[in-house]
Amino acid sequence: MKRIVLVYGGSSTESEISILTALKTYKELMKVNKNVSLVYLDHDGNFYTGKELVNLESYSLKKNFKIVNFKKKNNKSYYTYHFKKVYFDLVLILGHGKNVEDGTLSSYFEILKIPYLYDDLSNVSLFQDKIKTKLLLKNFGINQTKFTYLHKHQYENYDYDKLELNYPLITKPSRLGSSIGIKKVNNLKELKEGLIRGFMYDETVLIEEFIDNKIEYNIAILGYQDKIIVSDIEEVNQNNQVLSFYDKYDYSKGNEKRIIKPKIVSSIKDEMIETSRFVFNECNLCGLYRFDFIFDIESNKLYLNEINTLPGSLAYYLFESKGIKMVDLILMYIDILSLKNKNRSHLLTTFQEGFVSNVDLDKLKK
Repeated sequence: MKRIVLVYGGSSTESEISILTALKTYKELMKVNKNVSLVYLDHDGNFYTGKELVNLESYSLKKNFKIVNFKKKNNKSYYTYHFKKVYFDLVLILGHGKNVEDGTLSSYFEILKIPYLYDDLSNVSLFQDKIKTKLLLKNFGINQTKFTYLHKHQYENYDYDKLELNYPLITKPSRLGSSIGIKKVNNLKELKEGLIRGFMYDETVLIEEFIDNKIEYNIAILGYQDKIIVSDIEEVNQNNQVLSFYDKYDYSKGNEKRIIKPKIVSSIKDEMIETSRFVFNECNLCGLYRFDFIFDIESNKLYLNEINTLPGSLAYYLFESKGIKMVDLILMYIDILSLKNKNRSHLLTTFQEGFVSNVDLDKLKK
């Protein structure tokens, strides 16, 4: 049986969501007697373990949390705490948001050569960035709302009269999620306020036209290479409001803003599935990605808005109606990422070893 460490948290505005995802995953895996442990990364870059990690209330004080150090020796991975060693086979990364989900955390384990379960840095860092995502999707010919972006150093001298977008607009920090730092704006004064808010979280802010009369849909894909599973579709909003942080993470059946398997015109449903499949395959993605769409009711046009590299709670609720329980989804997720890790480990990382010993530094060209 593979020994797995769930690593979560981090210096992210979505750290608390990461805790929920990790604890739900942990409890599901414990139901099937999996050899799994928890390691929490706090905002200061410290790793912790301990029995108290299973209690949500303990994270504010970190009482009885034990400092962890990850190490690798003789091709064996382990972490230490209080002079104890815990050996394991794989790290499963369950972090959300900037500085974690974008590949920062997986890069740490990459450097230590500790096997980890996560998609490649090039993929996750790309889709964490809303602007780069939109530029890529636009290049693919996939519908995007009209948008531009502004870097923080351009704020003071930017010529706002040349902004070729129509109000209302929405401002978003480019590398954040969960509606954090987002603001709907109706005029220049509010736009500048929205930009200032966005720059509190990121150096670059996306500005795009806001669609008033819309429906928002989500769909997820779990897979790798030619084996993928497409989830059911979820309707998450049907008004002119911006979903709040709490709306996005309320998965209860009583949340009227979330409807699984809503009534959708078949052509729109097919377009969502085909577009998501296309991006997943074209970018050679691996793992579980959620694709967020906006349907403009007035123009009858569908837009792919964002791509989430690690949705909260692994978007298990989108697969339940397909008969896939959360624990089975997690096990499939681990199997898929294990194959990715195996393929990644076979790639060459050296070239012409011994070359340096034959170089004369004095004869190197400047």
